[in-house]
Amino acid sequence: MKKSCFAMLTLIFALCTVAVPSQAMDVDELIAKHVEASGGAKKLDAVQSTKVIGKFMTQGMEFPFSMIQKRPNLLRIEAEVMGMTMIQAYDGDHGWSINPMMGSTDPQLMGEFENKSFKMQADMDGLRSFKKRGYTMEYMGEEDVEGTPCYRLRVDTHEDIVMDYFFDKEYFLVIKQASTVKMDENIIESQTYMSDYQDVDGMITPFAIETRMGDMVANSIAFETIEHDVEVDDSIFVMPEAATPPPPPATEGGGQ
Repeated sequence: MKKSCFAMLTLIFALCTVAVPSQAMDVDELIAKHVEASGGAKKLDAVQSTKVIGKFMTQGMEFPFSMIQKRPNLLRIEAEVMGMTMIQAYDGDHGWSINPMMGSTDPQLMGEFENKSFKMQADMDGLRSFKKRGYTMEYMGEEDVEGTPCYRLRVDTHEDIVMDYFFDKEYFLVIKQASTVKMDENIIESQTYMSDYQDVDGMITPFAIETRMGDMVANSIAFETIEHDVEVDDSIFVMPEAATPPPPPATEGGGQ
């Protein structure tokens, strides 16, 4: 009887010991460890602007691009596609774009979903500012990502976008982000994988990003250079006015 009780207590203790790490990792601790692994809050907060040069690859094609971010929430992306320049930007309040592939070089305001997406991307603080934005964050336990043990954090923006972040248990860096987006009556799911982390000015940043839709690779991004605290003119984030078409030629006799 004593032996049986001892065996049962040993089993219960073992189960409790296994369960503790999963339940002990709360949201604030996880984000704090991630921030520290990324370079520390002091260094991250000190960066006022960032410029990235890289390549965007999709459907067998490759396009050079540049991305400029500036505090508090300004963003501009330019890509060269078939000899034409595509621009997407966020001015702090609204997103806009110029897409000559659609037959016009006039700037256009972004739609509701694009605007939400660029608003989030323009925030240089990312995860560190989610609570201030009113997002709900929930620790979802542990899960493997292609063989790598991870902590899983769910972020609900309450704006039809839910994101799950997967933090490598050893390094506390994000190696995957799964997004669920509701557009009208449609649900769009995607997975983004981050890799090739490198040290830039004491901050750890992924240089390779791959986005998948189901089992298919939708696109991938390779960063070539990242510069911090570059000089940036705020006017590049402001949507320019549409080109005014030239007046029609005057007809002889004043149009009579």
